[in-house]
Amino acid sequence: MYQSISLHSLFPLILYVFLILNFYGGVTVNGDIVRKFCKNESIIDPHLNYDFCVSSLEASPVSKTSDIFGLAVISMELCSNNATYIHTYIEEILKDGKEEPSAKTYLENCMEFYSTAAERVQEAVEAFNSKDYDTSLVRVSAAMTEAITCKIGFT
Repeated sequence: MYQSISLHSLFPLILYVFLILNFYGGVTVNGDIVRKFCKNESIIDPHLNYDFCVSSLEASPVSKTSDIFGLAVISMELCSNNATYIHTYIEEILKDGKEEPSAKTYLENCMEFYSTAAERVQEAVEAFNSKDYDTSLVRVSAAMTEAITCKIGFT
């Protein structure tokens, strides 16, 4: 069974990668980059779970041979895939028609938010690959706002 990773949970990881890139200009770490990266970042931000960080990044077979730039792309691809998954999942809930009437509007809004989030992350990947890191960070932040807006609608 496919286990969805919350899009909202991945954004801190992506933002930290961008911050490191901005401060250090892209660092290649010898050894196990994923574990070192996740350890450092989970110390900096207690909201970033080390195990979640490691399992998310190690899900990609290329992570062990990646540099920090590669981890950024992996993170964005994970976010894009999960935003698309969440959009499709909500779409299926709405097709089923069994949702509470009061939830229908929120689900429709969230479906649109996650569709937009997926688009923003793809734009972030394109900007990142063009070495336009500022635009990429802006797009990732916009995608995060979409996910948060969905969450707020249900609270």
